Amino acid sequence: MGNVHKALGQVRKKAAESKQRKLVAEAGIRVIVGTATCGVAAGARQVVDALEQEIKSRKIKGAIVSETGCSGRCDLEPLVQVMVAGQPPVMYYHITPEKARRIVQQHLQNNDAVDEWAIT
Repeated sequence: MGNVHKALGQVRKKAAESKQRKLVAEAGIRVIVGTATCGVAAGARQVVDALEQEIKSRKIKGAIVSETGCSGRCDLEPLVQVMVAGQPPVMYYHITPEKARRIVQQHLQNNDAVDEWAIT
């Protein structure tokens, strides 16, 4: 029975990854913010607002901001993942609204990941 659960988990993971790739391909840029209880408590709502405002003010086309649940790393919240079509995803930790604005400017607009906040 354990092998069945493991196989099902792998199928679900592949399906989720495929869905993510499709969404990124359609949008061009997808920014995902963890807004489970731990993320919200750490300031994720303000980060979402800052990302959306900065993307709009810089007129970055094809970028969408979405929210997700718990990633299991409450100690690193707020977490922000940036997915750009054709590039590996980058996960940022301990993001504030100020850091979110810099991520939009540097990573989304200038295609240069902010290494100092990236989980490697």
